[in-house]
Amino acid sequence: MWFLGAGASRAAGIKTAADMIWDFKTRLYRSAKNVPASTVADVGDEYIRRKLQSHFDAQDGFPEADSEQEYSYYFEATYPEAKDRNLYIKEALKGAKPSYGHSALAQLIKRDLVRVVWTTNFDRLVEDAAAAAYETTSILTVGDLCEPAKVQRAYSEQNWPICAKLHGDFHSQSLKNTESELATQDEAMRRVFVDTCKNQGLILVGYSGRDASILAAIREAIDGGNGFPNGLFWFVRPQDKPYEAVSALIRDARGSGIDAAFVQTGSFDEFLSDVVRYLPSTEDVPIKLDDKRKLRPRAIDLSNRSGSVPFVRSNAIPIVEYPKTARLVDCKIGGLKEVREAIRSAGSELVASRIRQGVLAFGDDVEIKRVFAAHNIRGLDMHSIAPERLVFESGERSLLRDALFLGLAKHSGLDLVQRGPRSLFRADAGEFKLGSKKLTRAAGAVSGRTGGGNVTWAECCELRFDFRLDRLWVLLNPTIVLDLEEAEVTEAQAEEAKQFARERRVQRYNKQVDAMLSGWCEAIFGPGNEALDIGIDGGTGIGARFEVMPVTGFSGFAR
Repeated sequence: MWFLGAGASRAAGIKTAADMIWDFKTRLYRSAKNVPASTVADVGDEYIRRKLQSHFDAQDGFPEADSEQEYSYYFEATYPEAKDRNLYIKEALKGAKPSYGHSALAQLIKRDLVRVVWTTNFDRLVEDAAAAAYETTSILTVGDLCEPAKVQRAYSEQNWPICAKLHGDFHSQSLKNTESELATQDEAMRRVFVDTCKNQGLILVGYSGRDASILAAIREAIDGGNGFPNGLFWFVRPQDKPYEAVSALIRDARGSGIDAAFVQTGSFDEFLSDVVRYLPSTEDVPIKLDDKRKLRPRAIDLSNRSGSVPFVRSNAIPIVEYPKTARLVDCKIGGLKEVREAIRSAGSELVASRIRQGVLAFGDDVEIKRVFAAHNIRGLDMHSIAPERLVFESGERSLLRDALFLGLAKHSGLDLVQRGPRSLFRADAGEFKLGSKKLTRAAGAVSGRTGGGNVTWAECCELRFDFRLDRLWVLLNPTIVLDLEEAEVTEAQAEEAKQFARERRVQRYNKQVDAMLSGWCEAIFGPGNEALDIGIDGGTGIGARFEVMPVTGFSGFAR
């Protein structure tokens, strides 16, 4: 049997319990403070989360952060009436379609590899995926809190497959969300769940274990070691830390002689992808998604790679975290050119950009007021940096790029050089604070003169900034620049210099380019491969901190 929690529906665009908790906190905070949504728009920003949590920590009666009571408490505090809670759930499920994982699970169900699916989710993703796999809705028996006898009868008659909703269906008259409702889990449905667990194995995926009633039922099914004859396996992502109650449950089950364990895996989609590819009966099954979405790229374990595995190294460095808010300056000023001129004239190091609502800036508020004092500052506010604004060349994207590149320059000691729209680190500008051995070994000389001795050349690393696959990346492009514009050279000398650069580049095949890329990674980020905290200080204002993983992305096939 399988047990699906909210994490299994996240890839389909449905909020998890953790997502909903922050939504509830935001609504309660706005109501208490009487402030607009824009002030706390991005709850993914750590600054916003600390602000919200500080508000509730200062109040009496609210549960501690990350406690098991948060979901039910905040849900009921936000929506005291059951009908309003039901409406919230129905709105949250609108437009949801089965993800890759649901479609893959449906193929396992169709092949009698999964017979019973239990879930605390209100959506109908399992049912929709099964209907697509079977090309009919008449095969899967579905029962929610209103009809436990239906589930019991199907199980007793071994009328597989079965999908049982422990917290109700979103069309059900009975949805369970609050502490009191969850504590009084429907007794008949609970008995069916416990009885089946005493006779089957159970896989739990995407489930945090918040509900004490569910944990109590699983604990009862252990039955002194007589339950879960085919094992109890709780799948978790590497970054997840199970609740102590869940860890205790697995320990007790193992102590009773049951084959019980936590199993680390990726997302629900990634996990099902592994299962489908592993099983001989499903490895060639095409998974069709009606909304044409693709399985998200997955992390590849490079620790045991060999020469026979075709990994491809990219030049993209992942940015794990980036600023979600910036200072918004409401003032009378022109476009970006005027903004940069004001900063230059004031001799300031502010990082700023321009959007329709005003000037976006990272830096000290006192400095902001000084730089834009002559432009009639009407107020300072916060501006949320939404991901959808980063997929194109927006003011927000420009702001983040400038802040990151400036942070990298300070971190590495190299000078950031602008050549038109291009941003470069030159090997002959600044100092290699973090090391240049790899780069020197790969390139030999890193700068010199050519073209009859009149043209300066230098190894460079061009930096680019992009938002792909739902995250930001900084792309490194090792290249060579010639200072032709700054030199008085003849046409023959210029051609000699260009031929020199061409000959250096043409000799760089995969091995040489790989070495050059590693050399620039060391020079810009340092010799280690741990995540780096890079950025600029905000003083009394808003700073820009980036968490950068200094290991280039890889793609390939694990055989």
